[in-house]
Amino acid sequence: MNVSVRPPGVPQKILVVDDQPAIRSGMKALLEHAGYRVVVAGSFAEARFALTEEAPDLLISDVRLGEFNGIQLVATTARSIPSIIITGFPDPVLEGEAHRLGADFLIKPVETAKLLAVIKRKLEVAVEQAPGFTSKRRWPRKSVTEHLNVRVDNAPARILDISYGGLRLELERGENRAIPPSFHIELPQTGVSVAVDLVWTSRNDDHWLCGASLATGDEPTTRAWHAVVDGIA
Repeated sequence: MNVSVRPPGVPQKILVVDDQPAIRSGMKALLEHAGYRVVVAGSFAEARFALTEEAPDLLISDVRLGEFNGIQLVATTARSIPSIIITGFPDPVLEGEAHRLGADFLIKPVETAKLLAVIKRKLEVAVEQAPGFTSKRRWPRKSVTEHLNVRVDNAPARILDISYGGLRLELERGENRAIPPSFHIELPQTGVSVAVDLVWTSRNDDHWLCGASLATGDEPTTRAWHAVVDGIA
């Protein structure tokens, strides 16, 4: 993902695309109040222009954009950009396509706190995946050199690296598979099952890669997870 590194103190820029002026202005006011810079577009063509000329850090688009739709906008954008699709009409096919493109899919009405949390998560992930990013982790990550197979809500997956606080997973994409914001990971060989929260996702032709943080659990579960991590050479 191509992400520009902004100087400290410069707010990140969000492009809001909706063909209804009232929604555009309301979203702009909300996001500017939250500390972001906001650019708005009222059509597919305006959005394509803004994506090139404004270089936003994140795209928020309604599904319906005249004869086009927001998912087409994500699919045809020249550079990869974190995206959120918002619609008032649940549609499993469109939702599956949005997830295949790496976009979140939210149903109206969206609670303000939820929207801001999704925006924050997607922007943080984009920065962490940018070239040259370094961070100090609370717990060191261990690479898993041998296959450590697990199950994610009954789907097979493989742990790539692991720590006391979280892990990185690889799992097959599957037809219309969407990764939920929270899920359980089971390690059949140890009997350990833990709840985790999704932090980021990316995709290739056949697999999803995702990072997850350990959700707060009871002490026995936490100790069992630490034992799993300690057992990785």
